[in-house]
Amino acid sequence: MGEAAALASAVTWAGTSVILARLGVRYAAPVLSSLRLLAATPFILLLVIVTGSESQLRDAPTSVLFAMVASGLVGYGLGDTTYIRSMGRFGVQRMAPPTTALWVALSAAGGIWLLDEPFSWGLIAGGALVVGGTWFIVAQSAATVTARAAEALAAAGAGMTAPAPSTPLAILAIVAVALAWTVATLVLAGGRGDLGAPTAGLVRIPAGGLAIGLAVSVGTRGTILRRLPRGRDLALIGALGILGTGMGSVLYIFAVAEAGVARATVLNSTSPLLALPLSMLILRERPTGRIGIGTVFCVAGTATVLLT
Repeated sequence: MGEAAALASAVTWAGTSVILARLGVRYAAPVLSSLRLLAATPFILLLVIVTGSESQLRDAPTSVLFAMVASGLVGYGLGDTTYIRSMGRFGVQRMAPPTTALWVALSAAGGIWLLDEPFSWGLIAGGALVVGGTWFIVAQSAATVTARAAEALAAAGAGMTAPAPSTPLAILAIVAVALAWTVATLVLAGGRGDLGAPTAGLVRIPAGGLAIGLAVSVGTRGTILRRLPRGRDLALIGALGILGTGMGSVLYIFAVAEAGVARATVLNSTSPLLALPLSMLILRERPTGRIGIGTVFCVAGTATVLLT
């Protein structure tokens, strides 16, 4: 069941990431992160009530609650917010596969060193494939990326700006997001205690949403409140919060608890495979040969970790 939950979580995140990338050209990434997390909170609360898990929160030690809050702040506040902003700047195809693959490699290594999960040489081989795939995807020429992005956006007529081609910044964003997700995953796995998936999510999700919202409001002195999404965009963010963040997060927490960090993150890494065709369909991004080769390497690396 844990493996199935990880795959289901990958499906929800694939769709969510592509739609957030499109919304990210109109709204600030912290706004999108905060709103979707806050929209997911009532759904998680209802799930806790329906499953009768309220006692888990009452009986949880302070250290466990603190760990879940920290996991939410790092994973959602730092990781997801940076990821949403980077997708709008560099494109889904350049961000999704290497970020997810690097997160898988780091999480698997952390699970072995910190959580006593079994070691295998397959992890080393998988990590090498991940690094190679990451290089293939992000180390494209600036001219190729800019020209193809401009052509696609002109054809779409959506008034979107072309993703920035800077390879060093893309690498920095990939590493920063992967590290944030890794820390959040390891803290979740090691500090969850006896909390079930819904109750752990009820602590993590609103903690991240409130922290992001407060930080961006203070940082902009409230001016960000005048540029909040409205109408159909707000409804879409609410739906993403419930289906993508709410349901996807609960599925992922369940997967980590049942299948372990390494297996859960590897299976969840299939989301880029789903995000790539969606990015072509919705965002009109065009694939390149290097992206194809890099994606194959990344998937092969994560599969190697799983099979061993």
